[in-house]
Amino acid sequence: MIEPLKKIVLVVDNDPAALSELKTRLSEKYELVLLERGDEALDAVNQKNECNLIILDYRLGDQDGVSLFKKIRQENRVTPIIFTCANPTKEVLIQMLAVRPHGFVEKPYSIDLMDQKIARLVGANPFEPVHQMLNIPIHSLSIKIFRAMQFIDRHHSSSGLSLEGVGEAVSLHPKYLSASFKEECGVGFHDYLIEIRIYRATQLLKDPRRIIKQVSSEVGFSDQGYFCKVFQNKIGLSPSIYRKEFLAKKR
Repeated sequence: MIEPLKKIVLVVDNDPAALSELKTRLSEKYELVLLERGDEALDAVNQKNECNLIILDYRLGDQDGVSLFKKIRQENRVTPIIFTCANPTKEVLIQMLAVRPHGFVEKPYSIDLMDQKIARLVGANPFEPVHQMLNIPIHSLSIKIFRAMQFIDRHHSSSGLSLEGVGEAVSLHPKYLSASFKEECGVGFHDYLIEIRIYRATQLLKDPRRIIKQVSSEVGFSDQGYFCKVFQNKIGLSPSIYRKEFLAKKR
């Protein structure tokens, strides 16, 4: 059996003791990239290997964490980032929250608490079955196409999600993104988005409390009729019949 790849977590902290403790406690669960300087972190973010999570300490030797956050976001608008800081002032907290990180953990922190935060943000991809069905070579995708796929997976519920919006998020021209996505993934942008939305719909329809219109909206369709047509085409059943058959099997 092939051992699953570890999630890659980039940690930037100029406290060697904090980095050492993370390495000791979490290196078996995650592939940790431990750095003390912000400029090293920027180089790491631009490397081929994709980080699944970035942890930034606010107080670094060469720059503050918020400045580094902004520089990283110029290159990568997808990967989750959380802040750490010891005894943050109200002003520092406001600065950190203003850039909308995915979380904040005050130092000194419990390693178990940090592990929980990491697990929540880099847990198993809920759309892995779709990737497998489409035979997408996830681990050989270029970094920007991988980020584009991540962005689609996370924002599929937005009815306004577009090729242009994803292109802006990963710094690629829409036409280049479209061609590269099809070449690397073997499926076009629109077709991939539809597959993700319909797969998610099959999960939501298993909850009898959700009405069809609600499911349609939750997976990014602004028109319920169009949603039902696409669902029927992909699954071979209407959403209502799909739900009835699922619930009947549970009895």
